[in-house]
Amino acid sequence: MGGERTVPETSGLLSQDEVDSLLQMLADGEDLSADESMLQALESGVEVVRRYDFHQPDRFNKEHLRTLRMIHENIARRLGLQLSTKLRISVDVVLAYIETGPYASFVSQLSSAPSAMHLISMKPLPGRFLLQYDNRLADMLVDRLLGGAGMPSKNSDRELTDLEMDLLTSVTQDVMDAIQDSWQGTIELTCKLEEMMTNPYFVQVALPSDTCAWISFEMKVNGQGAALNFCIPASVLKPITPKLSPQAWIAGSGQQTDEEDWTTVRRNVRRHLDNLELELTAVLRGGEIMLSDLMALQVGDVIPLQRHISEEVVLTIQDQDKMCGHLGMHRGKVAVEITKIFTEEEE
Repeated sequence: MGGERTVPETSGLLSQDEVDSLLQMLADGEDLSADESMLQALESGVEVVRRYDFHQPDRFNKEHLRTLRMIHENIARRLGLQLSTKLRISVDVVLAYIETGPYASFVSQLSSAPSAMHLISMKPLPGRFLLQYDNRLADMLVDRLLGGAGMPSKNSDRELTDLEMDLLTSVTQDVMDAIQDSWQGTIELTCKLEEMMTNPYFVQVALPSDTCAWISFEMKVNGQGAALNFCIPASVLKPITPKLSPQAWIAGSGQQTDEEDWTTVRRNVRRHLDNLELELTAVLRGGEIMLSDLMALQVGDVIPLQRHISEEVVLTIQDQDKMCGHLGMHRGKVAVEITKIFTEEEE
Protein backbone atom coordinates (compact mmCIF):
# COMPACT_ATOMS: atom_id res chain seq x y z
CA MET A 1 0.00 0.00 0.00
CA GLY A 2 1.14 3.55 -0.62
CA GLY A 3 1.41 4.52 3.09
CA GLU A 4 3.33 1.40 4.18
CA ARG A 5 7.08 1.13 4.29
CA THR A 6 8.70 -2.19 3.41
CA VAL A 7 11.61 -3.31 5.68
CA PRO A 8 14.13 -5.36 3.72
CA GLU A 9 15.12 -8.75 5.11
CA THR A 10 18.51 -8.93 6.78
CA SER A 11 20.97 -10.90 4.68
CA GLY A 12 24.09 -12.72 5.85
CA LEU A 13 26.32 -10.35 3.83
CA LEU A 14 27.90 -7.19 5.23
CA SER A 15 26.84 -3.89 3.75
CA GLN A 16 29.42 -1.46 2.39
CA ASP A 17 29.00 0.74 5.49
CA GLU A 18 29.72 -2.23 7.77
CA VAL A 19 32.82 -3.19 5.75
CA ASP A 20 34.08 0.42 5.92
CA SER A 21 33.46 0.41 9.68
CA LEU A 22 35.51 -2.77 10.17
CA LEU A 23 38.39 -1.41 8.08
CA GLN A 24 38.35 1.79 10.11
CA MET A 25 38.48 -0.23 13.35
CA LEU A 26 41.54 -2.11 12.12
CA ALA A 27 43.27 1.11 11.13
CA ASP A 28 42.56 2.79 14.48
CA GLY A 29 43.25 -0.26 16.66
CA GLU A 30 46.81 -1.17 15.67
CA ASP A 31 48.00 -0.66 19.24
CA LEU A 32 45.21 -2.75 20.74
CA SER A 33 45.71 -6.35 21.70
CA ALA A 34 43.96 -9.15 19.82
CA ASP A 35 41.53 -9.69 22.70
CA GLU A 36 40.55 -6.00 22.80
CA SER A 37 40.01 -5.92 19.03
CA MET A 38 37.81 -8.99 19.24
CA LEU A 39 35.83 -7.42 22.10
CA GLN A 40 35.21 -4.27 20.06
CA ALA A 41 34.05 -6.37 17.13
CA LEU A 42 31.62 -8.25 19.35
CA GLU A 43 30.25 -5.01 20.82
CA SER A 44 29.68 -3.64 17.32
CA GLY A 45 27.39 -6.56 16.56
CA VAL A 46 29.62 -8.02 13.86
CA GLU A 47 29.94 -11.80 13.90
CA VAL A 48 33.52 -12.89 14.61
CA VAL A 49 34.70 -15.85 12.54
CA ARG A 50 37.88 -17.77 13.25
CA ARG A 51 39.38 -19.81 10.44
CA TYR A 52 40.07 -23.47 11.33
CA ASP A 53 41.60 -26.06 9.02
CA PHE A 54 40.39 -29.53 9.98
CA HIS A 55 43.13 -31.09 7.83
CA GLN A 56 45.84 -29.34 9.87
CA PRO A 57 44.58 -29.09 13.46
CA ASP A 58 46.81 -27.12 15.81
CA ARG A 59 47.33 -29.42 18.77
CA PHE A 60 50.42 -27.73 20.19
CA ASN A 61 49.79 -24.33 21.71
CA LYS A 62 52.49 -21.76 22.37
CA GLU A 63 53.06 -23.00 25.92
CA HIS A 64 53.59 -26.55 24.66
CA LEU A 65 56.11 -25.35 22.09
CA ARG A 66 58.00 -23.30 24.68
CA THR A 67 58.30 -26.37 26.89
CA LEU A 68 59.41 -28.56 23.99
CA ARG A 69 62.02 -25.95 23.11
CA MET A 70 63.40 -25.95 26.67
CA ILE A 71 63.52 -29.75 26.79
CA HIS A 72 65.24 -30.10 23.42
CA GLU A 73 67.75 -27.35 24.14
CA ASN A 74 68.69 -29.46 27.14
CA ILE A 75 68.89 -32.53 24.88
CA ALA A 76 71.23 -30.63 22.53
CA ARG A 77 73.53 -29.65 25.39
CA ARG A 78 73.68 -33.18 26.81
CA LEU A 79 74.14 -34.78 23.40
CA GLY A 80 77.04 -32.46 22.59
CA LEU A 81 78.81 -33.52 25.79
CA GLN A 82 78.18 -37.22 25.21
CA LEU A 83 79.27 -37.27 21.57
CA SER A 84 82.38 -35.17 22.26
CA THR A 85 83.39 -37.81 24.79
CA LYS A 86 82.49 -40.72 22.54
CA LEU A 87 84.12 -39.46 19.35
CA ARG A 88 87.07 -37.71 21.10
CA ILE A 89 86.48 -34.63 18.96
CA SER A 90 84.59 -31.36 19.40
CA VAL A 91 80.89 -31.89 18.61
CA ASP A 92 78.56 -28.88 18.83
CA VAL A 93 74.81 -29.52 18.91
CA VAL A 94 72.29 -26.66 18.85
CA LEU A 95 68.51 -26.62 18.46
CA ALA A 96 67.76 -25.10 15.05
CA TYR A 97 63.95 -24.87 15.09
CA ILE A 98 60.68 -26.46 16.23
CA GLU A 99 57.63 -26.45 13.96
CA THR A 100 54.27 -28.19 13.87
CA GLY A 101 52.27 -29.49 10.96
CA PRO A 102 50.86 -32.62 9.32
CA TYR A 103 53.10 -35.66 9.03
CA ALA A 104 52.80 -35.63 5.22
CA SER A 105 54.47 -32.19 5.11
CA PHE A 106 57.38 -33.45 7.19
CA VAL A 107 57.96 -36.42 4.89
CA SER A 108 57.80 -34.17 1.81
CA GLN A 109 60.60 -32.00 3.25
CA LEU A 110 62.96 -34.96 3.59
CA SER A 111 65.43 -35.62 0.85
CA SER A 112 64.37 -38.22 -1.70
CA ALA A 113 67.80 -39.81 -1.29
CA PRO A 114 67.99 -42.72 1.18
CA SER A 115 68.98 -41.66 4.69
CA ALA A 116 69.33 -43.30 8.09
CA MET A 117 65.99 -43.27 9.92
CA HIS A 118 65.45 -44.89 13.30
CA LEU A 119 62.03 -45.52 14.85
CA ILE A 120 62.18 -45.16 18.63
CA SER A 121 59.60 -45.94 21.30
CA MET A 122 59.36 -43.93 24.52
CA LYS A 123 57.58 -46.11 27.06
CA PRO A 124 55.17 -45.57 28.77
CA LEU A 125 54.09 -43.13 26.02
CA PRO A 126 52.21 -44.72 23.10
CA GLY A 127 53.50 -45.00 19.56
CA ARG A 128 56.96 -44.15 18.21
CA PHE A 129 58.84 -41.12 16.95
CA LEU A 130 61.20 -40.77 14.00
CA LEU A 131 64.90 -39.92 14.30
CA GLN A 132 66.44 -38.99 10.95
CA TYR A 133 70.13 -38.47 10.21
CA ASP A 134 70.97 -36.19 7.32
CA ASN A 135 73.13 -38.14 4.84
CA ARG A 136 75.99 -35.71 5.35
CA LEU A 137 75.80 -36.15 9.13
CA ALA A 138 75.64 -39.94 8.89
CA ASP A 139 78.78 -39.94 6.71
CA MET A 140 80.69 -37.77 9.18
CA LEU A 141 79.69 -39.85 12.20
CA VAL A 142 80.51 -43.17 10.54
CA ASP A 143 83.85 -41.83 9.30
CA ARG A 144 84.77 -40.73 12.82
CA LEU A 145 83.57 -43.98 14.42
CA LEU A 146 85.87 -45.87 12.03
CA GLY A 147 88.85 -43.76 13.06
CA GLY A 148 88.70 -41.09 10.37
CA ALA A 149 88.67 -37.32 10.69
CA GLY A 150 84.88 -37.08 10.59
CA MET A 151 84.55 -35.76 7.04
CA PRO A 152 81.55 -36.38 4.73
CA SER A 153 81.95 -38.50 1.61
CA LYS A 154 81.80 -37.01 -1.87
CA ASN A 155 78.73 -39.07 -2.82
CA SER A 156 76.18 -37.89 -0.26
CA ASP A 157 73.23 -39.49 -2.09
CA ARG A 158 74.43 -43.06 -1.68
CA GLU A 159 72.56 -45.55 0.50
CA LEU A 160 74.23 -46.50 3.76
CA THR A 161 75.44 -50.08 4.13
CA ASP A 162 74.18 -52.42 6.85
CA LEU A 163 77.49 -52.04 8.69
CA GLU A 164 77.21 -48.24 8.65
CA MET A 165 73.61 -48.42 9.88
CA ASP A 166 74.74 -50.66 12.75
CA LEU A 167 77.50 -48.20 13.67
CA LEU A 168 74.97 -45.38 13.87
CA THR A 169 72.99 -47.28 16.50
CA SER A 170 75.69 -46.42 19.05
CA VAL A 171 75.06 -42.71 18.36
CA THR A 172 71.31 -43.32 18.59
CA GLN A 173 71.89 -44.83 22.03
CA ASP A 174 73.52 -41.56 23.11
CA VAL A 175 70.53 -39.66 21.69
CA MET A 176 68.14 -41.86 23.66
CA ASP A 177 70.18 -41.35 26.85
CA ALA A 178 69.98 -37.57 26.38
CA ILE A 179 66.23 -37.79 25.77
CA GLN A 180 65.64 -39.82 28.93
CA ASP A 181 67.73 -37.44 31.05
CA SER A 182 66.09 -34.30 29.64
CA TRP A 183 62.50 -35.56 29.98
CA GLN A 184 63.10 -36.79 33.52
CA GLY A 185 61.53 -33.68 35.05
CA THR A 186 58.27 -34.40 33.19
CA ILE A 187 58.10 -38.19 32.90
CA GLU A 188 60.37 -41.20 33.35
CA LEU A 189 60.96 -42.54 29.84
CA THR A 190 62.50 -45.78 28.62
CA CYS A 191 63.66 -45.35 25.02
CA LYS A 192 64.21 -48.32 22.72
CA LEU A 193 65.30 -48.52 19.09
CA GLU A 194 62.50 -50.45 17.38
CA GLU A 195 63.34 -50.33 13.68
CA MET A 196 65.83 -48.95 11.14
CA MET A 197 64.95 -47.77 7.62
CA THR A 198 66.44 -45.79 4.76
CA ASN A 199 63.45 -44.90 2.57
CA PRO A 200 61.34 -42.01 3.99
CA TYR A 201 58.23 -43.11 2.09
CA PHE A 202 58.17 -46.47 3.88
CA VAL A 203 58.26 -44.88 7.34
CA GLN A 204 54.89 -44.51 9.04
CA VAL A 205 54.80 -43.15 12.57
CA ALA A 206 51.51 -41.29 12.01
CA LEU A 207 48.74 -40.76 9.47
CA PRO A 208 49.50 -38.19 6.74
CA SER A 209 47.06 -35.67 8.26
CA ASP A 210 48.16 -36.19 11.90
CA THR A 211 49.82 -33.24 13.60
CA CYS A 212 53.49 -33.70 14.48
CA ALA A 213 56.24 -31.65 16.05
CA TRP A 214 59.27 -31.28 13.78
CA ILE A 215 62.45 -30.69 15.76
CA SER A 216 65.72 -30.04 13.97
CA PHE A 217 69.21 -29.89 15.47
CA GLU A 218 72.32 -28.55 13.80
CA MET A 219 75.27 -30.78 14.63
CA LYS A 220 78.83 -29.73 13.83
CA VAL A 221 81.50 -32.42 13.72
CA ASN A 222 85.03 -31.14 13.15
CA GLY A 223 83.57 -27.85 11.92
CA GLN A 224 81.29 -29.54 9.36
CA GLY A 225 77.57 -28.97 9.98
CA ALA A 226 74.55 -31.14 9.18
CA ALA A 227 71.03 -31.79 10.46
CA LEU A 228 69.61 -34.28 12.95
CA ASN A 229 65.78 -34.34 12.86
CA PHE A 230 63.01 -35.57 15.17
CA CYS A 231 59.39 -36.07 14.17
CA ILE A 232 57.15 -36.61 17.22
CA PRO A 233 53.42 -37.19 16.56
CA ALA A 234 51.02 -35.27 18.79
CA SER A 235 49.38 -38.57 19.72
CA VAL A 236 52.62 -39.70 21.38
CA LEU A 237 52.71 -36.67 23.71
CA LYS A 238 48.92 -36.51 24.27
CA PRO A 239 49.00 -38.35 27.66
CA ILE A 240 51.40 -35.74 29.11
CA THR A 241 50.02 -32.64 27.40
CA PRO A 242 48.86 -31.13 30.75
CA LYS A 243 52.47 -31.37 31.98
CA LEU A 244 53.93 -29.54 28.98
CA SER A 245 54.35 -26.18 30.67
CA PRO A 246 57.64 -24.38 31.39
CA GLN A 247 56.75 -24.04 35.08
CA ALA A 248 56.01 -27.76 35.48
CA TRP A 249 59.19 -28.76 33.66
CA ILE A 250 61.43 -26.43 35.68
CA ALA A 251 59.78 -27.54 38.93
CA GLY A 252 60.28 -31.20 38.01
CA SER A 253 63.83 -31.03 36.71
CA GLY A 254 65.23 -27.98 38.51
CA GLN A 255 68.07 -25.94 37.12
CA GLN A 256 70.91 -28.12 35.91
CA THR A 257 74.03 -27.46 37.94
CA ASP A 258 77.64 -27.70 36.81
CA GLU A 259 78.16 -30.62 39.19
CA GLU A 260 75.32 -32.53 37.54
CA ASP A 261 76.83 -31.77 34.14
CA TRP A 262 80.17 -33.20 35.23
CA THR A 263 78.43 -36.22 36.74
CA THR A 264 76.86 -36.89 33.35
CA VAL A 265 80.23 -36.49 31.63
CA ARG A 266 81.96 -38.83 34.07
CA ARG A 267 79.23 -41.43 33.65
CA ASN A 268 79.54 -41.31 29.86
CA VAL A 269 83.35 -41.46 30.00
CA ARG A 270 83.17 -44.48 32.30
CA ARG A 271 80.69 -46.24 30.03
CA HIS A 272 82.98 -45.84 27.01
CA LEU A 273 86.14 -46.73 28.94
CA ASP A 274 84.57 -49.98 30.13
CA ASN A 275 84.61 -51.21 26.51
CA LEU A 276 88.13 -49.98 25.74
CA GLU A 277 90.58 -52.73 24.69
CA LEU A 278 94.05 -52.60 26.29
CA GLU A 279 97.21 -54.54 25.46
CA LEU A 280 98.27 -56.92 28.25
CA THR A 281 101.83 -58.32 28.13
CA ALA A 282 103.51 -60.92 30.37
CA VAL A 283 107.22 -60.09 30.58
CA LEU A 284 109.68 -62.85 31.60
CA ARG A 285 112.78 -60.82 32.28
CA GLY A 286 116.07 -62.62 31.61
CA GLY A 287 119.74 -62.11 32.28
CA GLU A 288 122.75 -60.89 30.35
CA ILE A 289 124.40 -62.16 27.16
CA MET A 290 127.77 -61.45 25.60
CA LEU A 291 127.81 -59.68 22.24
CA SER A 292 129.90 -62.48 20.74
CA ASP A 293 127.28 -65.02 21.86
CA LEU A 294 124.53 -62.84 20.40
CA MET A 295 126.31 -62.66 17.03
CA ALA A 296 126.76 -66.44 17.00
CA LEU A 297 123.13 -67.32 17.66
CA GLN A 298 121.47 -69.69 15.20
CA VAL A 299 118.04 -71.24 14.80
CA GLY A 300 117.59 -73.99 17.38
CA ASP A 301 119.97 -72.51 19.99
CA VAL A 302 118.74 -72.39 23.59
CA ILE A 303 119.24 -69.23 25.68
CA PRO A 304 119.23 -69.72 29.47
CA LEU A 305 117.45 -66.81 31.16
CA GLN A 306 119.04 -67.37 34.57
CA ARG A 307 115.58 -67.43 36.15
CA HIS A 308 113.70 -70.36 37.64
CA ILE A 309 110.45 -71.39 35.94
CA SER A 310 108.57 -70.86 39.21
CA GLU A 311 109.58 -67.20 39.50
CA GLU A 312 107.02 -64.50 38.89
CA VAL A 313 106.52 -62.70 35.61
CA VAL A 314 105.54 -59.03 35.36
CA LEU A 315 102.28 -58.10 33.65
CA THR A 316 102.29 -54.75 31.85
CA ILE A 317 99.32 -52.79 30.46
CA GLN A 318 100.23 -50.26 27.78
CA ASP A 319 103.93 -50.63 28.82
CA GLN A 320 103.14 -49.86 32.47
CA ASP A 321 103.95 -52.46 35.17
CA LYS A 322 100.65 -53.34 36.88
CA MET A 323 100.76 -56.91 38.28
CA CYS A 324 102.89 -59.98 39.01
CA GLY A 325 101.96 -63.61 38.46
CA HIS A 326 102.99 -67.20 37.71
CA LEU A 327 102.95 -68.71 34.23
CA GLY A 328 100.73 -71.75 33.70
CA MET A 329 98.12 -73.39 31.48
CA HIS A 330 94.35 -72.89 31.44
CA ARG A 331 92.11 -74.82 29.05
CA GLY A 332 95.00 -75.50 26.72
CA LYS A 333 96.24 -71.90 26.59
CA VAL A 334 99.11 -70.08 28.26
CA ALA A 335 97.81 -68.21 31.30
CA VAL A 336 99.06 -66.16 34.23
CA GLU A 337 97.90 -66.50 37.83
CA ILE A 338 97.86 -63.08 39.50
CA THR A 339 99.87 -62.99 42.74
CA LYS A 340 100.25 -59.24 43.28
CA ILE A 341 98.73 -55.97 42.06
CA PHE A 342 100.98 -52.92 42.18
CA THR A 343 99.83 -49.79 43.97
CA GLU A 344 100.31 -46.34 42.45
CA GLU A 345 103.45 -45.83 44.57
CA GLU A 346 104.96 -49.15 43.43
CA GLU A 347 104.30 -48.39 39.77
